[in-house]
Amino acid sequence: MTVPPSRQKKRVAVIGAGASGLTAIKECLDEKDLIDVVGFEQESYLGGLWRYVEVSEENPNPHSSVYKSTIINTSKELMTYSDFAIPLDWPTYLPNQKVAFYFDKYAEHFDLRRHIRFSTKVLEVKELHDEQKRWSVRFHPVLPANAGPDAPLPEIQEEIFDYVIMCSGHHWKPRYPTFPGMNPNDLEAYTGEQLHSHFYRQADAYRDKTVIVVGLGNSAVDLAVELSLNQSEVYLSCRRPAWVAPRWLLGKPLDHNRTRLTHIVPLFLVQLVVAYLYTRFSPPIHKNMKPVRKPMESHPTINTLLPERITTGTVKPVKNIKKLGPGKRVEFEDGTVVDHVDAVVYCTGYHISFPVLDPSIVTDGKAGAEESNQVWTWNYMIPPRHPNMAFVGLFQPLGAIMPISEMQCRFLVRTLVGKMDPLPSEQDMDKDIVELKKYIRTRYDDAPRHTIQVDYASYCDSLATKIGCFPSLAKLVSKFGLVEGLRLKTETIFGPPTPIQYRLVGPHAWEGAREATWGYAGKAAFADSKFLKDFQPTPKGKPTTTLSQ
Repeated sequence: MTVPPSRQKKRVAVIGAGASGLTAIKECLDEKDLIDVVGFEQESYLGGLWRYVEVSEENPNPHSSVYKSTIINTSKELMTYSDFAIPLDWPTYLPNQKVAFYFDKYAEHFDLRRHIRFSTKVLEVKELHDEQKRWSVRFHPVLPANAGPDAPLPEIQEEIFDYVIMCSGHHWKPRYPTFPGMNPNDLEAYTGEQLHSHFYRQADAYRDKTVIVVGLGNSAVDLAVELSLNQSEVYLSCRRPAWVAPRWLLGKPLDHNRTRLTHIVPLFLVQLVVAYLYTRFSPPIHKNMKPVRKPMESHPTINTLLPERITTGTVKPVKNIKKLGPGKRVEFEDGTVVDHVDAVVYCTGYHISFPVLDPSIVTDGKAGAEESNQVWTWNYMIPPRHPNMAFVGLFQPLGAIMPISEMQCRFLVRTLVGKMDPLPSEQDMDKDIVELKKYIRTRYDDAPRHTIQVDYASYCDSLATKIGCFPSLAKLVSKFGLVEGLRLKTETIFGPPTPIQYRLVGPHAWEGAREATWGYAGKAAFADSKFLKDFQPTPKGKPTTTLSQ
């Protein structure tokens, strides 16, 4: 995004009101004297994919992809927004209902709802190519579900914005593998049920049935375990074996073991230690699950129960599928055959797609980029040829999306109001993108899911340094004094890098950051901090959502 030539108020459109859209709106409001922000959300609620929605005849393809039992794989201390701490007495790992409720309270606390146009479908976001490089947003209200066939068509409207922040997510367009027999029109087609995990909601429909789960990401292992606990016979089929980590390691949440200190240690040493810990404290790895690559060379798969289910035979790891059908027969690449498979669930990821945009904005027009999930954005945010457009949340994080999206928004907003140095030139952005893609190819397994891989701590530290909110020793000592500054700096190095730490100093620092930092660190003196208390009930007359949907 270019720095505006003057401090006149700019109009910003935020597309989507999920985890990224909410923080985008909030950060814009932090500069409300310089920005007029409008959020667009096609649903009647906020929360994006974290809001559980049933698949039904009326809504056969909901935007949300969470199933009934989804639990986030990042601890609350590492997934919280930086200036609205998740209460200390909440569970370490939140079920989807709690995550959605947290979003509700975040929106209520910062009064975000009145800036969001709910039930509004964006049809097109188009660059005007005028001198200011502004954008046209075309949209219309969504008809209510009970609208009859004779209901009048909604009126299409158009508004002009100086900047657009895309926060509509990339987990909504399912990606399917291709196996012989998948197509029901094939001569020897598979006749059982086939579905993508995007449309899976709960295990009851598969009780006492034989199910093959395809994939080895987090959705795949979650579904395999859940189905096996529901008396299903489950086969877990994967093409690339991967390391499966537990939620807890060495007596603390898994992500608390990755500190800023470990980022200083050479990667190969960290990988050796991680491989030892995973094998030392877990059951033996099944022959069909033995990873080919080292730990941390693919997106982490986290599930505590899977190894136990495998050792009891209730989840059976198998090779990749070779052929589906005829009938309900399934053959695997090692020649193994299962003759009566009731359902195949594909947990094979998503295509990156923004249908309201010209695809070349995301891919820079690179051939084959769309199919292989390649994007062309500087610092995971800005397409070089379209400086007044930004993508937030367009990454695959080693960590939670919320604090990374928040840091992106802090960076973007301060840039577009002229409170930071100008962005690099197009040529320099292109060079940075090439270098990043080279690093990703070297570091991670070659797969569509890894094209936008990002590490939470190192990436956020980089943005925080540019913003001026990195908790450096000098800034901590200047604000809190020598003794407390040293104590806080020690915590930021040896403790988990919580998002709260980015509010200790710098622009828009939070008054509760110090107490929340120590409360999350387990200091008893701060356990009753007002900044870590459970949320108060919503006042009467204010909209909210219940925990059970």
